[in-house]
Amino acid sequence: MSPGSAHTGCGLPYNLSNFQGYFSCDPRVKIGRPRTVEELAAIVGTFDKVKANGVGGSWWVEQFCAGTDDRALNVVLTELESTLAFIQSPVSPKVFNGDPAAVPADFPIKVDEDAGTVTVAAGIPQRLLLDYLADYRYGKQPAGWVLPAFSWWTDQTVGGAVATNTHGSSMRYGSLSSQVTSLTLLLANGTLLTVTPKSNPHLMRALGVSVGRLGVVTELTFRIKPQMAVTKSLQELNFKQFADQIKSTQDKYTAAKAKGDVEGMKKALFEVDETQALWIVENNALWRTDFSHLEREPSYVLLNVLPGLEPPVEAMSGPDATSGIFDQKKKTPVRANPQMTTNPAYWGRFYATLGREYVMPGTFESRKSFLAMTEQGTRLTSTLAPYIQMEVAVPFEVAGDCLQGLAAEVYGPARLYEGFRNPALIRFISGEDFYLSPNRGGAHLWVNLEDWISLSSGKPNDKYMAVMRYFREKCWARLHWGKGGWPQLASCFDGAREYPNSWCHFGCAVQELDPSGKFAGAGKGRTDVWVWNATRGGQAVPLASCCTPEGFSSQCQCASRGSCS
Repeated sequence: MSPGSAHTGCGLPYNLSNFQGYFSCDPRVKIGRPRTVEELAAIVGTFDKVKANGVGGSWWVEQFCAGTDDRALNVVLTELESTLAFIQSPVSPKVFNGDPAAVPADFPIKVDEDAGTVTVAAGIPQRLLLDYLADYRYGKQPAGWVLPAFSWWTDQTVGGAVATNTHGSSMRYGSLSSQVTSLTLLLANGTLLTVTPKSNPHLMRALGVSVGRLGVVTELTFRIKPQMAVTKSLQELNFKQFADQIKSTQDKYTAAKAKGDVEGMKKALFEVDETQALWIVENNALWRTDFSHLEREPSYVLLNVLPGLEPPVEAMSGPDATSGIFDQKKKTPVRANPQMTTNPAYWGRFYATLGREYVMPGTFESRKSFLAMTEQGTRLTSTLAPYIQMEVAVPFEVAGDCLQGLAAEVYGPARLYEGFRNPALIRFISGEDFYLSPNRGGAHLWVNLEDWISLSSGKPNDKYMAVMRYFREKCWARLHWGKGGWPQLASCFDGAREYPNSWCHFGCAVQELDPSGKFAGAGKGRTDVWVWNATRGGQAVPLASCCTPEGFSSQCQCASRGSCS
């Protein structure tokens, strides 16, 4: 539910750890803090291994870190000159008076009201983008603009949000990745590439959820829509009641799917379109929020969002090519909080009070109606105690069964609720066509859960991990690419099994854009997820021999990873 630290606009604590000072990279890894895209290109070309970072939000060292020695560089995109200036001193669109011609060429946010899009520098936090759009009332939309669907934690940079498939809750607009109409990235060879769904559908399907594996994203263009009045309603339930509701919706969906009834499938999914819920695990209480506005009706739902489908701090530098490169600075981790190790009922009551502000019913602007963590909430939870966040995506075909079974585990004799100290966040997303989207294959239920005990107790949180293993083993759940759980729950990750129809397509994009593995990250052996195998006619062949401009050849088979070294 909660992030790790607020973005203060004063730069990152450059020790390459997640927000709270844990899960650090090897101290030999360097930091790149370029002021311009040209300087970024020079820096990236100097190092063997590179990984782009925004505000450093990750619990997965093997993916977050560029490498394990001094030939590896983590580059910070929040410190490009124009980006940093905006983060430190946000500018109101009022100063441009609705005139696009008045916006400076290097300004990091550019709204095109005629096209219904906004082009954003990758290092801009989503919160600042949303605030800027909401205030864009001086042109053609007096109510301002908004992203069609946005995430709970909005302090993440937009580049990182798209790379990891960050999402809100929408059966029409999907994740933030599905709202991208154009994306520019710096490649391993030092050139810039701009891709749209029409210019290269294959690469767009790869870049929509790339996990930083294909290059450094520098700029993105998103669809936007006018702000409108949205009415939020609230149901107060226990978890079993909510699970039964989702099971009822699941049964309608699967029955319609079995008949090939597309409209029936849409009608069923409409029941959870934009639905968000906060589950106070410790207290067996759940707040379900639903939303209504003029656009919404069953035909509004899209079963699968396609990339090409239109929806009905301080930067420092010197004169040479390696300017802007720094050693890591030590950061003191957030202190353990012994209170987290006892009395789950207390924390349930604590969050039952704290969380009320998020679910209060009423009619508000889009930006304020949908659930998103406030900046004050971010600052509070960032220092309360260290924690680890994990999130899973469950196919909607089994979502209700999954939750009903989970209710029996969590509130049964095993008392798994004792492993939790804050609310879980539940959302629903339509299917997506991106190769690495956990939503690939159809609509999914998303559950975000946090472990607030293990880092304060110094001991494994077995009851929390039992819930996570339940999702992975009983519910066919995929893990969120930007969060924790990978070493424990996806060791020796077999992409051909988890993404059977698209894993090798992504591998072919890697062969095209990063054949040397510059952006592969620090994973090795069982923690290296970027492994591809291919066969042709039953014989093993190099993946590259199966790659075409359209992706993985139909003449080849994407093979299982097999054993790990």
